[in-house]
Order: sequence, then C-alpha cells, then structure tokens
Amino acid sequence: MTTFEHALLGINGALAAGLHRHHGWKIVALAGVAAIAPDWDGVPMLIDMSRFEAGHRVWGHNLLACCVLGLLLGTADYRLDLSGRAAARITRYGPLKELATSIERRQSFSTRSWCVWISVATVAALSQIPADAVVSGAVGLSDWALKPLWPFSHFQFIYPLVPWGNVGVTIVFAIAMIVELKKPNQAQQIALLTLVVVVIYIALWGAFVNVRN
Repeated sequence: MTTFEHALLGINGALAAGLHRHHGWKIVALAGVAAIAPDWDGVPMLIDMSRFEAGHRVWGHNLLACCVLGLLLGTADYRLDLSGRAAARITRYGPLKELATSIERRQSFSTRSWCVWISVATVAALSQIPADAVVSGAVGLSDWALKPLWPFSHFQFIYPLVPWGNVGVTIVFAIAMIVELKKPNQAQQIALLTLVVVVIYIALWGAFVNVRN
C-alpha cells in the first residue's frame, strides 16, 4: 500500500472501533501515524538503492519492530501529548486560528489510557504486514516479500492480490475521508463500511483481474 493508504487504514480502523468516542481525535491521529511508521525502512533509498532493496519491508515490517514502534509511539504521544502540541502549532496560523480554542492539552494521565495508546499504536503498525502482503508488486517492481519473524527467522511470504499504487483502494479511502468529514456523527459506521469495501475490492481484484493476467 502507499503511505496515504496505510495512514487511512489506521485512521479508519480506529474510527471503526469507536475509539474516537472515548479517547477523542488524538488517538485517531496516533493510529494514522503508527500505521505508516514501519515504512522507515524505506529511508535507505535516499542513500543507497541496494540497501533499500535489502531492507525495505524487512527491517521495519516485522513483528518485533512493529511492537517496539507501538510501544515507543504510544508512550511518546500519550506522555508528551505530541498530537496536542502539533495541533497547537498548526492552529497558530491563518484560517486555522479559529480552531485553536478547541485544542485541549492533556492534563491527566492513567495507566489504563496509556495501555490503550500503546495497543492502538501497535495494532496500527502491525497492519502494515497484512496490507503490504496483499497490495504489492507492479509492472517493473518486485513483490518485496515480507519477513515477519526477522531477525529470528528468514521465513518470508507475500500474497499479492492488488498491485501497489492501484487507484481503486485510494479512491475508496479518499471518498470515505470526505464523507466522514461531512458526517462526523456517523464516522464509525462509515469507517466500518469503508474497511469492508476495501477488503471486498482487494478480494475481487485478486480473484478475477489477477487470474486473467
């Protein structure tokens, strides 16, 4: 999946679970950030393509790395209120100033909420593994098999159903984002429907289009 799709997968997952009703928008933002975090292993592309080919979907796309990322991101965002700080900075400028008064900084902390933050960040990061397993490969690109047990095992797998960059998944998520913004009270139902549609789209594409190719 693309970065945009990973982020919206995390966001819609959090909305579909109704987490925004109990923990506010910050945990939804965390899910979006955590869902793209494993792609840090693509950074070597800026330095050396051979390292990128060796490490992409390996160093960051494994169970250990995703769990560590979830722990670090969940703890950092909860304890330091990173989402609140970022929102406070953004709303200092231009038309967004109107939203500044609605940005609340976290004043109280609890072990239970901290565990929720860590759990959400971890699940969002782990979502990269199945998502990249089924949305992978394209003309001129390798499938980039995943090694979920790395560094303890070099077992690898990939089950590409939809090519990377396929616009169908992007369109579904984009439409959902617009509708959710227009109907925030129905965000949970819309997000759940969106995830169902994405799964059906991927399954149908893999069953019919891939077979023909």
